[in-house]
Amino acid sequence: MSKESYPKIKHCVHCGASVEENETYCPECGKLVIKINSSKKVVKSISPQKLEISRKCSGCGSIINSIVLEQCPICNTHLEKIPEISKASIQKNPGLIFTNKKLELEQKFLLKKDTWNFKEGLNVFSTCIYILIIVFFLLSALITFQFDSENLDLNIVTMVLSQVPELVFGIYPLWYIYNKKHSYKKLGFSSEKKKILITILVGIIGTSILIIIDYLSNSFISIINDAGLDFFDIETSIITQNQEIRSTDIFWKILLTLSLVVVSISSEIVFRGVLHNTLKQKFKNEYYVILIVALVYSVFMLLFSFPFGLSFFLTNFLTFTVLGVLYSINGNIYNTIIANSLYIIVIMIIIVL
Repeated sequence: MSKESYPKIKHCVHCGASVEENETYCPECGKLVIKINSSKKVVKSISPQKLEISRKCSGCGSIINSIVLEQCPICNTHLEKIPEISKASIQKNPGLIFTNKKLELEQKFLLKKDTWNFKEGLNVFSTCIYILIIVFFLLSALITFQFDSENLDLNIVTMVLSQVPELVFGIYPLWYIYNKKHSYKKLGFSSEKKKILITILVGIIGTSILIIIDYLSNSFISIINDAGLDFFDIETSIITQNQEIRSTDIFWKILLTLSLVVVSISSEIVFRGVLHNTLKQKFKNEYYVILIVALVYSVFMLLFSFPFGLSFFLTNFLTFTVLGVLYSINGNIYNTIIANSLYIIVIMIIIVL
């Protein structure tokens, strides 16, 4: 018999009895004779599965491979939400977005609740201007074809209705903030009660400055008129408008004043709350922002209130520059709202008296 045919024998470590190799327990004492070693097998750590969730934008058709963006970085359209369970299974690395022929970090496109993303702010501002243009032309057509401008009462109605475009375009930013569940601090609204006295004081000082600018503007127009350079007869138009306000009923006086106050608030929300705060993210020097916003507003008034906008271009620029400085004091939009509102009320009282 060959040597390999004999069964291999081993000994029980407990009693010394011979145990065949294929036996697990000792035939004498019945104890376990196989030594079970805890084999330390090298287990390679498996890295989390790199998954990507691609979402197609319903607005422009772009494919977005980001799990943190809620809106399309190209057209700002709201994207379909990713379930939290799916997010947890995805390896989180900084994502890249391909825009304008280059890759940019997705963090650049994240929407914050208290500050404007540059592109987000410009989109909101542009939408406000679109709304203004549409309402302006619709209202102009209505006034042109439906009202008789020779009637005094209808002239007052026309003056009130002419405020509607600027009144409406300020609603969109408020709706946007509410719909996104963002903070109204994004528009510059501050709720710090401790600083309310400072805000009121700044507003009153701003009102005084605006009244001085208005006085200088009227004096300048009178000088131009006396020199025979008032080609658009602006001074006569202002006198006629003031006479119509004086001669109308108290109801229309109050309604016109309220509409002008609301329009000033609406303009502050759009130009200060949106455009000013958006440009602050781009320019480190806030004085550049103040001048840019003042210039944009002046051009805006020039286009939508010609020829008055031409005559008051410098006045509008100075007025909005002052309001920008008031706002930059503490970033509180109530500063400029109070200044603008009090200024309008004072001017209306002066006209009526």
